[in-house]
Amino acid sequence: MSEPTNYHDIVPGTHLGHYIVSEKIAQGGMGAVFKALEPALERYVAIKVLRPEFALDDEYIQNFQEEARAVAALRHPNIVPIYYIGVENQIAFYAMAYIEGENFDDWIENHRRFTPEEALWFMSQAVSALAAANAANIIHLDIKPANFLIDRSNTIMLTDFGLAKKLGRPEIAQTSGEREAFGTPAYVAPEQITRDNTDQRTDIYSLGATLYHLMVGQPPFDGTTVEDIVWGHLDKPFPLKPALDQQLPAGWINLLQKMMERKPEDRFQNYEELSLALANVDQFTYEHYAKIIETKPARSLVTPRSGYSKETLHGLLRRSTEVWTSTGTNANIQISRRGLLEALETRTEPLAIEPMVKTLLQLCNPGKGRYDDICMAFEKIPNFRDAAFGLAKFMASVEDNELNDENVIDTLGLVRANSLALIYFSFRFEMRGSVNFDWNPLWNHQLAVGLAMDFMYDALNLRRDGQEFVTGLIHDIGKIILAELFPFGYFCALEQAMTRQESLILLEKEILGMNHVEIAEVWLTKNLFPKEVIESIHQHEMPAANPGQMPLMTHALISANQFCKEIGIGYSGNPLLGETPWAEMESTAIVWQKRRRDYDYDDFVSDFQEQFKLFPDLI
Repeated sequence: MSEPTNYHDIVPGTHLGHYIVSEKIAQGGMGAVFKALEPALERYVAIKVLRPEFALDDEYIQNFQEEARAVAALRHPNIVPIYYIGVENQIAFYAMAYIEGENFDDWIENHRRFTPEEALWFMSQAVSALAAANAANIIHLDIKPANFLIDRSNTIMLTDFGLAKKLGRPEIAQTSGEREAFGTPAYVAPEQITRDNTDQRTDIYSLGATLYHLMVGQPPFDGTTVEDIVWGHLDKPFPLKPALDQQLPAGWINLLQKMMERKPEDRFQNYEELSLALANVDQFTYEHYAKIIETKPARSLVTPRSGYSKETLHGLLRRSTEVWTSTGTNANIQISRRGLLEALETRTEPLAIEPMVKTLLQLCNPGKGRYDDICMAFEKIPNFRDAAFGLAKFMASVEDNELNDENVIDTLGLVRANSLALIYFSFRFEMRGSVNFDWNPLWNHQLAVGLAMDFMYDALNLRRDGQEFVTGLIHDIGKIILAELFPFGYFCALEQAMTRQESLILLEKEILGMNHVEIAEVWLTKNLFPKEVIESIHQHEMPAANPGQMPLMTHALISANQFCKEIGIGYSGNPLLGETPWAEMESTAIVWQKRRRDYDYDDFVSDFQEQFKLFPDLI
């Protein structure tokens, strides 16, 4: 194997120090990135090799090596570690961990846009990484989507500190590579372009430009030349219209504009300020911008078909506790994650849903059921007969006088009839009621989601694992847990979500320290529910970085949940519909693509929408 004598000689099989190059994986303005093997440790690394105009500048290399050593000293779960810094035959390079996964340029190429939930997932980790670097007096100076990697566990990792500098050190002399050394034009801060002083606010600007691209689907300033793009950062106003066209929430637009103010003194001054704004992003206002934001189109709201009023939170609030509505909006409650988990752990009285655990676990491995047992359940379990007959009427499109025990069971099928009998038994004889909340609208929604998933699998002849129904049935069970642990706190989350027309999951986090999918994951894990069920419930509100890697059941849950909200079956407590209509959702399309029968997509969508107009309220 050979040792390269210059930058252009690096090919697979050549040596760089004690590494063996295997392939080139990226090319940028500062140089190239190669995958390489470290034989002594039997691991792969990523090697960043600087272009010759940088590598041959002694002053630049001296500063680069000192700053790379400072980055290598960082130990943070969201920063790719640097292993080695070297110069071989006038080739300057550094080796870092090789991360299996993708970066956010891949999302952009696939035309994916962040939802607000994905934006929070991204920002919490990106800010944590940058704050850790800044604490070590390091600024990155090349923040962009390609420099955030996503590993197999969905952890976001910041990489490529090739332009990083140590704060307090004088700027290095300009090189022939100056044009590329100010960062990537689409995301560069104005002070980098004008060669003024840079600090953490510089990275905050570039992070804002990165987030803008990932939420809006286009960079904040675009053009046919580098000069056009750079001029946008220096002179053009914040690009409001594309953000409004994508119906970004007002709080997010305000946050982006604050991050991307032209003058550093007008931005967030540090990561603590930015983190505080993110913790309350739906309410984040920016007075300089407030009047313009009022023109943003209203978000689509859930309209339950039940006759319950908004004052009762569409039936979730019992009459005895309606007095809460006079204080809920103005209540200032903030419970920490630790406080919530301690309340769950130290609670002496079992949760109202605890007696249901055995039955719910049985539904994870549903039996076929016996005809005689189901007939007996018609007589013994209150309301089960009405629910079964109503569902059979919906499925068979027949009149009431045409139904009897035998053809109802035949229409439902033994497995579905048995599962329905079990859940009605659990509703009537196991779950205890709440003095503050009436959970029938929520259970009506969850039961409809479970059945909608079931019917999607039937319609498309999809492969089953038997856990689809129960996953839909309990996907929002965390809401019941939160409400039982802190009843008034959860009422405040529900009431403020409806009053302000904001996302419930974000208000849960703000008021109670955890959202319903997080607390559900804790409870379901403790009670030994199947991993597949837990992961799907977690990802229906907090999706994986790459939807293509999510299991089919997760996509079915995401799709069915949105579908049932659109047609107004029950009420989940979240007043907002998803940003994308059910028929246009990626998850709906993925479920259809996995079909094992010939079924046109438009026909599938129209059949489902038409048939479910007659779906009965079962709870």
